[in-house]
Amino acid sequence: MAHVDEVLSRGVLEKEYNMAIKANFESDAGKRKEMSHEELGTIPHMPFEEYSERLKHCFQMKRTNGILEARMHTNGGPIQWGAPLHQGLHYFFDWAGRDPDNEVIILGGTGPDLFKGIGRVGKNGEWLPSTEFASAPQEAWKMYEYQYYDGTNDIEGQVFDIEVPTIGVWNGGAFHSDLVLFSDITLCTEDAWTTEMHYRVNMVPGDGVQIAWRELMGRKRYAYAELTGEIITARKALQLGMVNEICTDTEACYTRAHEIAELIMSLGTRVTRRITTQQIRKPWKEDIANELRNAFSTEMFVTATEHSPHEIGYWDWAKEEAELVKAAEKKGKIVRPRVGGGQEEDEIK
Repeated sequence: MAHVDEVLSRGVLEKEYNMAIKANFESDAGKRKEMSHEELGTIPHMPFEEYSERLKHCFQMKRTNGILEARMHTNGGPIQWGAPLHQGLHYFFDWAGRDPDNEVIILGGTGPDLFKGIGRVGKNGEWLPSTEFASAPQEAWKMYEYQYYDGTNDIEGQVFDIEVPTIGVWNGGAFHSDLVLFSDITLCTEDAWTTEMHYRVNMVPGDGVQIAWRELMGRKRYAYAELTGEIITARKALQLGMVNEICTDTEACYTRAHEIAELIMSLGTRVTRRITTQQIRKPWKEDIANELRNAFSTEMFVTATEHSPHEIGYWDWAKEEAELVKAAEKKGKIVRPRVGGGQEEDEIK
């Protein structure tokens, strides 16, 4: 595109120039010409109306101008981490990823927090303890079917199966933060926080979250965070390069995500957008292919042989710790992880 002065010097009026610029930055959603499946003998993709209905128990979806917004939820609120979403995620990545009408995908949580806790949900929405998987052969298949299979396909589905740009919305408290950190762009709320829960509850971190944390924050910082249960606030996540922007609250995050999605849609064409996305994700794909399935099986081995207390109390204790850390941060103080809980102190710079 020619320089502005050069264009105007050729006698093109400024108004016409601005109109040309605007036209160049219009979305190309809906302009794809699809050949007839009957003519080609191919299988039509599952339409948005169908998969959004089939997954409504764990996703609230809407699509505008090629931008698909999917809010994970449990009973319309923050996620209760368990089998429904653990399975629903890779179905979502598969079906939404195959839908050629999706051009950008926004994935995040519902309400003030991304996660409420871990465990099953009863018929009336009440919390129930999660099922402990025994190592006995007659029980071991459950660990494969409901943890290993779903978990590996969740991560691979998000990074491999989605061929369009993704924007993660991290609202409030989160423990499986890989769900938003593996997105190409990640926004978080001002009160967002996380802690890596695996080692905290006597588990080996092998289900993918370790890849996201280690590669985003660096090896040394990740080792410290994992082994100490360090609370990572929104400000710290931004400082460490784990997120791109901080917004005031959940709705502000989604508003900003749509604004960025529209910008992405206007800057490049459909094919360029999709191929660029694959190039951006190449390092993630290599890391996941190299590590995920072996690391996940190691996590499952230790889970089968060592007791891991999947209790809501552990998440509640982490919440209390996070409030102390966030309060200290507002005063310009820090809280280092310590036995029995840390205290506010000055950071040595």
